[in-house]
Formats: sequence, C-alpha cells, structure tokens
Amino acid sequence: MTEENKAIDPSEEASSAEATPTSANELSPKETAPANNESPDIPEMETVPGTEEQFLEAAPQVLADETHDDEEADVQEDYSTYSREDLIVMLEKFVNETEVPRFKARIAGIREFLNHAFTAENDLAFTKFIEEGGNKDDFKPATDPLEERFHQALKKFFKKRTEYQEKQEKQKTENLHGKNDLLQQLKDLIQNEDNMNKAFDRFHELQAKWRAIGPVPAANVRDLQMTYKFLIDKFYDYIKINRELQDLDQRRNFETKLSICEQADELLMEPSLNVALRKLHMLQDKWRDTGPVPRDKKNEIWDRFKATCDKLFDKRKEQIAQSDEKRVANLAEKTKLCEAVEAIKTDDNWKHKEWQEATLAIGELQAAWKKIGPADKKFNDEIWNRFKGTCDAFYKAKNDFYHKRKQEFAANLQQKTELCIQAEALQNSTDWKATTAELIRLQQEWKKGGSVGDKHSEKIWKRFRTACDAFFKNKSDHFSVLDKEHDENLVKKIALIEEIEGYQLNEDYATSFEELKAFQRRWSEMGMVPLNKKEEIMNRFKKAIDGHFDKLKVSSNDRQKVRYQQKLDHIRHADSGGKMDSERKSLLHKITELKNEVQVWENNIGFFAKSKNAEKLKSEFEEKIKHAKEEISKLKGKLDMVKDAE
Repeated sequence: MTEENKAIDPSEEASSAEATPTSANELSPKETAPANNESPDIPEMETVPGTEEQFLEAAPQVLADETHDDEEADVQEDYSTYSREDLIVMLEKFVNETEVPRFKARIAGIREFLNHAFTAENDLAFTKFIEEGGNKDDFKPATDPLEERFHQALKKFFKKRTEYQEKQEKQKTENLHGKNDLLQQLKDLIQNEDNMNKAFDRFHELQAKWRAIGPVPAANVRDLQMTYKFLIDKFYDYIKINRELQDLDQRRNFETKLSICEQADELLMEPSLNVALRKLHMLQDKWRDTGPVPRDKKNEIWDRFKATCDKLFDKRKEQIAQSDEKRVANLAEKTKLCEAVEAIKTDDNWKHKEWQEATLAIGELQAAWKKIGPADKKFNDEIWNRFKGTCDAFYKAKNDFYHKRKQEFAANLQQKTELCIQAEALQNSTDWKATTAELIRLQQEWKKGGSVGDKHSEKIWKRFRTACDAFFKNKSDHFSVLDKEHDENLVKKIALIEEIEGYQLNEDYATSFEELKAFQRRWSEMGMVPLNKKEEIMNRFKKAIDGHFDKLKVSSNDRQKVRYQQKLDHIRHADSGGKMDSERKSLLHKITELKNEVQVWENNIGFFAKSKNAEKLKSEFEEKIKHAKEEISKLKGKLDMVKDAE
C-alpha cells in the first residue's frame, strides 16, 4: 500500500473495514473450509490462480483509505478566514444535520481550529494574570459564551455519533445473523435439494439476498466470506450441474462483469475523484459477489477492470502530489504576506490619515491571504499564528489610538458644549458692547479647542454659531434702527446749532441764562448722532453756546453745573437708571477718596518740625487741603443734582 493511502482519519477506518475484507487471504483460491465444516471431501471449483484474487484482496483497503462518506471530503476549508461566531454557527448547522457522519471531517477541522483558538486565548489570559501578580492556583478562565456553545455543539455531536455508531453496530449484528441464516439455507440446499432446476433457482435467490444484506462486524468478515465462497464452490460440485447450465451461468456473469467494466470506465469522466473512488468501491463489491465467467474470458475481463481501477488510483496519486506542491507554494505566498504585514510599522505620531491608509493595506493583505489555500499541515498553524499575531498587534495599536482619540473628542465636545451654553445665555443680551466682547472671546476659545469628531462636529458648531448669530442679528437690527435715529438727531442738532448761532441775548441776564440752559436741555434730549460726526457737531455746539455764556460772563462754576446737568439729562433719557446709579456711586467714591486724602494731609501737617522748610511744606499741604475741600463741595453739589435727576 502506498504512503498516500495511509493518510486517513482514524475515525474512518472502522466504517471502511466493515464494508470490505482486509485480509490478504480473503479471496484466495486455495482457501479451504473451516475445520468444523461438513462435507470436506467435496472438490473445490477450479479457479485461475494469481492476479484477480491478489488485486481484490488488497483493493478494498486502498479504497477504504482513499474514500470517505463525505462527498465534500476533497474540499479543504481554511477556517482562519472565518470569525469564531461564524465557525460556531457552521458547527451547529453540521451537528444538526440528520446525516452526522457526512460532515464529520468538517466538524473535526472546526473542532481542531477552535480548540487551538480557545486554548491560545486562555493561555494568554493566564500569562497576563501571572504577569499582574496573580497566583496560578487562583486563575480561573473567563466565561466565554462562544466557548460554551462550542462545547454544547460538540457534546451533541458526540452523542449523535455514538447513537449512529450504536445503530450501525446493531445493524451489522443483524446483518451477521441474516448472512449466517443464508449460509445455513445454502448448506441445507446443498445437502437436501435433488431437483436441479429448483436448486439452481433457489441458489440464485440466496445469492441475491446475500448481496442485498449490508456490512457485518469487521471481525466476522473474513470467516463469513470464506464460508460463503466455500459453500458456493461446494454447490457447483455437489449438484454436478451440466456443462451447458454452467456455461450459461458464466455467460450471465460475464455480462454482469462487462457492465461493471463499463460503469467503471464512466467513472474516469467523473469530476470529483472522491465520488469516483467511492463508486468504484461499490463496483468492486459487486464484482466480488458476481460468480465466475468463462475460462477464456476471465483474464480479458479482469485485465480491463483492473486497468480502469489503476487509472483512478493513479489519478489519486497525482492529485496528492499536486496538492503537496500547491501547499509548498501556498506556504511561500503566505510567508511573503507575513513579511508585508510586518513591514507596516506603526508610529505614536500617526494621525487618522496614516491609520486609515495602513488599515486599507492590512485589509488588502488579509483579502489576499483568504484567496490562498492551506499550507502543509506541519507549518499551517505556525504561519497562520505569525500572520494573525502581527495583524492583531496592529489592530490593538489602532484601537488604542482611536480609544484615546475618542476620549479627546469627548473632552473637546464637553468644552465646546460649555461654550455653547455660555453663548446661548448671551444671545438675547442688549448690553451690546460687553456682550460683543464676550462672544468674541468665546469664539477665540472655540478656535483653540480641538476636534470633536465628524459625528458631532457639524451639530455642535451649528449650535454655537446659531447662538452667536442670534445676538449679532439682534445687535445689527438694533443699531440699524439707531443709525436712522442718529441721522435724524444729527439733522435736529444742526438745526438747533443754527438756532443758537442766530440767538440774540436778552437784556435780562436771568432770562438769557435760562434760555441758554433750555438750549442745552434740548441738545441733551435729542440723543446721539453718528459717531463720525459726534466730535465735529459737539465742538460746533460748544462754540456756539459758550460764545453766548461768555457774553453773559457766566462763571466757570455755573457753566460746569449747566454742562453737568446736560450730562445728567442725557443719561436720564438714554438709560433706565443703571448709568445714573453708576454716576452716583462714582461721585460717592471720589468724595470718600478726597476725604481720606484730606485727613492724611491734615495728620501729616502736625508732624512737620519747625525747620527752615517746614513752613513751606505746611503751606503746600494747606493749599492741597483747600482745593480738595472745594472739590468735595462741588462733588456734593453734583451728587445733589444726581439725586434730583433720579
């Protein structure tokens, strides 16, 4: 037997052995009946020694090694291309099939792959546990739902396989009883039937029943076949059938074997070699069960059948050789892919673009890996672990990067959300100057903030911009109205200035003074003018009004009171009270500061010694105190004016 015929699944040996004899002497023409067999003096049927019997006694074992119950046995799956969950689903599907043995090769492959995967995972967890300071006796592997499903599926498969094997063994035992019963009937026929025609018909009936019965336990195959052949030979001798009848039977056998040869020739065209070998196995069983052919046709028909068998066996050898060459080539290709993956070196400074480009490259290499078939079993796990380990290391580094990036996005999103909240709180403000400055500051803070990711970027920016736009729109609307008012005020103030410039003082001083104050009051009530005209129009107004005050010879103090009253009138008309309150507080603050300074200066005067410069310093401080008290008096007057204006 060749080396390739030995490489079979041990679980297949029993099913192969039970269908075909494995003894080298099983079909030998020189076999004799067992020692306890009756009528040992009956001569054996003459047979052609040599080739046919020797070939057939070895062929069943070759076929048992070469074929499987599974029609998909020649399909070699690369389970590394599937996820664990996909493999579990596939395993459960196969286990739930009615014909369990049909998928046992695939189940065994999946089982081996997942056992290795789960073991490697537990070993990694154990190593990490020990490295973190754990006691090996305290280590308990984490519960994996996929692993539990895996063991449940295997448990179900083993149960079904055991039930199937028990059923098969039971059937084989029943078949053994059936064949033993047929042997007894054949023995009774030989010993008791005298009618030749009836005996011959009965003989063929028993042969048909024999062929119809399935396999028997392997331990009984040899003895059963030897006894059957012995009784067949004994039948031909015992009934002393005439030559013509024997020739007729042999011609029928020749036609049957000729048909077997034709069916075997058709198998040369069968696309699946495994299917062809399995069918050839059945044809060889049929050949053995068919009786002898005419002596002059025996070698011819046998040589034809054997030649076809040899061609199929040669195809199998060629297939195995090609498969070995392909696996060597696959190993070389997979080694190159490993080197290509290992050449992709990650960097801590990589950005999103670099990770995306590297991920695309890794994906292309993985796609190329899936297209390559398995390597030699001796190297397949090693090369896969090398490739997978490098890919896993890359994806771990990538996951770490995006996890950190996600945390940064979350922090930036929180920061920008807070800016949105602040902007939304200001969007309805009418404090145009302060709010504008604050929103500009928030916008600068926004620019300094990092990215929040594509998922939230547009939404959070739209929220912030909406709040800012709402304020600036309100501001624009407000100042567009103010601009119109300012233009109208400008026209009014120019008309007032022209009126003042044309005004003639009254002979009565008091009347003129009040009329000039009325001009100032009207000026304050008119409101603001465009900013670019403010200074020009104010200078023109002051020049016109001051000219009249100069003619009246109004004191500087009175003039200041008038102007301050003008300021208060302007505040009163322009503000609801906030600025007036600020003005009052400002006056109180200045009064308090001046009083403190006066007190300090008065205290310091008492410390001056009677020296040459003491009088000079004392005089200077007394002058300061005088001016300070005058200023306090003025400020109090202004404070009274503020109280009257409130």
